[in-house]
Amino acid sequence: MDDVEPAAPVFAADELATRARQLLEQLQEQSDEKLAWELGFHIDALAESLKESAATCRGLEEDKRQLQERLQRQHRGYAELRASMDELLNLHELTEKISTSFAIADIIESLMDLSARCMPYESCCVFSLRQEGALLEVLAMRGSGRAEDCARAHWEDGIVDWVLREQRPVVVEDMSTLDGGDGRACCTVLTPLRVRGRCIGLYALYCLRAKDEFTAAEMELLSVLASQTAIALENARLYSELEESRDQVRASQQQLLLAEKMAVVGRLAGGVAHEVNNPLQIILSRVQLMRMQNGAMPQVVDGLGLVEHNVRRISKIIRGLLGFAGHVADEREWGPCDVERGLRQTVELLKPQLDEAGVQAALTCAAELSPIGGNMGELEQVFINLIVNAKNAMPSGGQLSISARQVGEEVELCFADTGVGMPEDVIEHIFDPFFTTRPHEGGTGLGLSVSYGIVERHGGVIEVESTCGDGTRFTLRFPCWQGERRG
Repeated sequence: MDDVEPAAPVFAADELATRARQLLEQLQEQSDEKLAWELGFHIDALAESLKESAATCRGLEEDKRQLQERLQRQHRGYAELRASMDELLNLHELTEKISTSFAIADIIESLMDLSARCMPYESCCVFSLRQEGALLEVLAMRGSGRAEDCARAHWEDGIVDWVLREQRPVVVEDMSTLDGGDGRACCTVLTPLRVRGRCIGLYALYCLRAKDEFTAAEMELLSVLASQTAIALENARLYSELEESRDQVRASQQQLLLAEKMAVVGRLAGGVAHEVNNPLQIILSRVQLMRMQNGAMPQVVDGLGLVEHNVRRISKIIRGLLGFAGHVADEREWGPCDVERGLRQTVELLKPQLDEAGVQAALTCAAELSPIGGNMGELEQVFINLIVNAKNAMPSGGQLSISARQVGEEVELCFADTGVGMPEDVIEHIFDPFFTTRPHEGGTGLGLSVSYGIVERHGGVIEVESTCGDGTRFTLRFPCWQGERRG
């Protein structure tokens, strides 16, 4: 703004009037008085006009100064408005990230990015409070790690506990920088992360600036960012727990559905077995009678022997179905079972089939394997089903790895093949009765469903992992023998 000397126009007007009067006096000496008087009147009027003009100029200068001051205030207001808009944009960006992501890592990254805009820092660290606030656990860190060191030091001297009670950001001077004499003051900004009146974490910033350089607006913005982040972290945790609960409910529903299916097929198998078993016993008794009556006819006796053998075979299958249905559970032999011995006997029994199919079976058993409680015959039936299924999954040959090991109070068995694998939609139904992937090759779909029932009766669990082209792994876990019957 140009400086104006208000007195200059007045001084010029006075001089002009004085000079005019001097000329008027000279004129009066040389001419008539009337003309001199008229000229003096006009000179006085001119001087008065000049004074009024000078006053007007001073007023205009004052108006100009006031306008310039108003313009400067408007510029400052505009700058403050822009700063406020930037803060609102930062808050909006964080809120948008919160509403679109439930990933804890993304939420914390957003907090560190946005806080750097309003309060530049040398390092920062986000902690969670564990065991009801008795332990600081690092969730994320950025920079040199100085923020973590200072926060833990302040945790030890009780400053963090005071900050958590204050429920607002607090600036703490780094005394080591003040004593160092290098002229650079540093501070740690500690901000509690609170949600619904409960502290869930702490946000620490290490800044290369003095304590009195932090403004109230910066601290307020940091407090809002911390509050929004705490809400987002709590929502992410609740969402994760909800997902876990949903998965557990889904798994429970699948188990209940499978158990219901097994119960239905068990009742069906029991009914059919009872209806078929009685005629079979009649046929068996008649065949034995006919063999006794035709002892002199070797060919007839041999034929009747073949019939008797197959009838007994059918009767054994019927007893197995009755056992699956639970009708003869009390008649099963139950006791400690040597898993390693059962696996070796099963592999030896099926070795010809495996060799013919080009499958190499490798059995590995841990030393001092505890026995499991159950019926060895039923367990061997499970082993046979799993090995035969693995062989069928490797039509061009492959590797079958069988292992047994002790895991705490359980024995874990694994059957892993290098076969064709199974897609997800098939895995969901492999334990369903009568479900088979080989309907044209004689598959009945009862092998795995029966195996599932046997494993369940033995107090165990069976799990399957498979990927198309990468083989299949069945994992069985049984409780160790405790001297009592289970299932």
